[in-house]
This record gives sequence, structure tokens and C-alpha cells, in this order.
Amino acid sequence: MRTIALVAVLGLVGLIAAACGDDDTSGKTDMDMGGGTGSAASASSLTVNLKNWAIQSSSKTLAAGKVTFTATHAAEHGAMNMDGQEGATHQLLVAPLPQGEKAGKGKFGRPVLNLTDIKPGETKTGEAELAPGTYEVACLVVEQVKGKTVDHYEKGMYALVTVK
Repeated sequence: MRTIALVAVLGLVGLIAAACGDDDTSGKTDMDMGGGTGSAASASSLTVNLKNWAIQSSSKTLAAGKVTFTATHAAEHGAMNMDGQEGATHQLLVAPLPQGEKAGKGKFGRPVLNLTDIKPGETKTGEAELAPGTYEVACLVVEQVKGKTVDHYEKGMYALVTVK
């Protein structure tokens, strides 16, 4: 129960931080499977596929600077998780991971991007200025499905991206 409360609080903190930031959570585009590391002088891009219960990114490394994130919630049409439940929405949170910390522990820093309420089949984009370091990309959605609490982060919806 404490873990659920902690993840809910972290999600709320992320939403508040995003509301204070510069990110654009309103744009929608077609899925762009391109992406890559770009150069330091140009914008990089990262395509992130959000699935029950995984995050798949088009690259594990990016150049420092402005990065355009394209987050797509795969329309899995009835795809069930291991408990026979579907995830109704996903989120893409991007936050620096302090040196020495591991992904999946909720020890990330202040989010630099937070794309929320990404429904099945939907794509959202946003930009963030990234300094060199390691970043955690995660979904912090906690939802009730068929009377059970489903915590996407605890189920493994996080990944690492290195910015050089």
C-alpha cells in the first residue's frame, strides 16, 4: 500500500512539475519510426512505443540539446497483461537519473517532460532540452482495472536513455 501511495505522489509531483515547465503535451502526430541521435547542433528525436508493460525506444543514446519525443500508445486491441487486464492510458515521463541510481526505483530527478493521458492508438509529441547524463523514461500511471490496482511503473514501464 505504501508503494502505491509513493507512486501516486511521484505521479502528482511529475504532473505539477510539468505544468510549470515548457513542454508541449497537446500536439498529436502520426507515428514517426525515424529518430536517432542527431548532431549537437540540430534537434534530436526519440520515438517511444508504450505497451503493456514495456517502453520501447528508437534509440538508447541521444545528443545533448533539444530533443523531440514522440510517444505512441500501441493499439493492442484486446492485448491483456499478465493479469488479464488492459492498460487504458499511458504516460511518458522523462527525468534525469542521479548518478549511482538505478532505473525502476523512483529515484529520478525533476521531470523535464511529461506527456499524459495517452490513449490506445494515440500519439503525442513534446520537446525537452537535455543536458548530458542518464535519463529515465517512465509511465507512472496507477489505475483500477477490474477491481485491482495496476501500477504501470511497478510492472516494468521504464527505460534508460543516455544523453552525450
